[in-house]
Amino acid sequence: MLLWSAASLVASGCLEEDPNADDTSGGTADTTNGPGNGPGGTGDETGTGTEGETENGPGGSTTAADEVTIYDLQMGMVPDGTFVNIENVIVTSPVQVDRGAVTVQDPMGGQYSGIYLYLYADVVTGVPMQPGDVVSLRGTYTEYFEQSQIEITSVDGIEVTSSGTVPEPALVSAADIAVGGADAEAWEGVLVRVEGVTSTDATNQYGDFHVDADLVITNFFLSEQGGYLDVLPGSSLAFAQGPLLYNFDEYKLAPRTMADYSATLIDCAMVATPATIYEVQQGMVAENDLVLISDVVVTTPWDFSGDTFWVQDPTGGAYSGISVYMPNAGAYVPTPGDQVTLCGSYAEYFEQSQIQIASEGDVSAAGNGPVPAPELLTTDVVGSGAMAEMWEGVLVQVQNVTVTAEPDMYDEWVVDDALLVTDFFFASMDWVLPMIDDTFGSLTGVMTYSFDNYKLAPRTAADIVP
Repeated sequence: MLLWSAASLVASGCLEEDPNADDTSGGTADTTNGPGNGPGGTGDETGTGTEGETENGPGGSTTAADEVTIYDLQMGMVPDGTFVNIENVIVTSPVQVDRGAVTVQDPMGGQYSGIYLYLYADVVTGVPMQPGDVVSLRGTYTEYFEQSQIEITSVDGIEVTSSGTVPEPALVSAADIAVGGADAEAWEGVLVRVEGVTSTDATNQYGDFHVDADLVITNFFLSEQGGYLDVLPGSSLAFAQGPLLYNFDEYKLAPRTMADYSATLIDCAMVATPATIYEVQQGMVAENDLVLISDVVVTTPWDFSGDTFWVQDPTGGAYSGISVYMPNAGAYVPTPGDQVTLCGSYAEYFEQSQIQIASEGDVSAAGNGPVPAPELLTTDVVGSGAMAEMWEGVLVQVQNVTVTAEPDMYDEWVVDDALLVTDFFFASMDWVLPMIDDTFGSLTGVMTYSFDNYKLAPRTAADIVP
């Protein structure tokens, strides 16, 4: 984040006032790699580039770079968009390859001493780096969704000059570096450490969870380095340390390896409250509570993203089904008909109910039997309104329907002007793309909810009967 304002730059002559300027910052809050929360989304706002564009740097014009320090950037002394040269800073994290991300810090340390680098793909592969490397940088300073970063577009923009010592993380309080914290902005990009904190929710689809004072701990680096922290509410961390990142309007502490935290994970079954799916879906369980749900039946395979399936009480009826989010399934593969007991955290993820499972051991299967018969309903009942909510997560069937809206940009289509049909369980090449006035004898699937719409999700081609 930067500290100067647009008005101050206008006054100083650094920025011309633009009465038509738009504030284009913001997130893609309804996107995820989980089910029903945005086709193709990643839920990631951390670092971007303008690959293919020219700039005042390697591969662009010959304008000289301004020699500055990280302190200059983080304290608002340099305008956004300036091409800069920074000498002899220390790499403080591994390179996050998928996102082209790494953090660096001035060896003097302290507040305002660290910053995030966004690396183009050829830089990631062409300039190997590891924590402790001393590097000199040439790139464009930007404020990307209010996170300060330097964009490195060419292998000529970064040079490893020697090897040094990674600075020790600064000991801070969780309250001081969470959103609204007194020192959060000053520590952005810097190695920090918190001690004696407890998780207040479960790890979500983005690999994030909250601890005391609403500080976020993120698996940003651990997703590639190993030691992924999949926690349930009430897990304790003796310490957690790493660079402090900022995205989606939250400050996030990012452990770099397993050595950056000491966690005591709770045994879900020892502390969870026994509950039924009916109780969860009818509001009798508080969000983030740990629940033990016994003897329910799996009704779907994995969704196409491979981290979510649905279960249902064998008695059936309204409020009998729910989604299960399980990113670390290990050897478990859900098969329709599996009779399972689940232990996890209840969450409303963008208003779709789900049970979040932290580990493979929190799902136990006791054989395979019949899948509950789908509930025969009409499109007007399940398409919208209060009655539709009763059937969220339940296996349903509609019959003798007509396509009234052709596939949209997400390949979802509408039948009877009432019900969206979605491809959660299908690869694009296998999905049905009907035309207006096409008819189906029946459509079967689980009812899901995303982007303010209830949607029917067929599980296989057998669920789509012409």
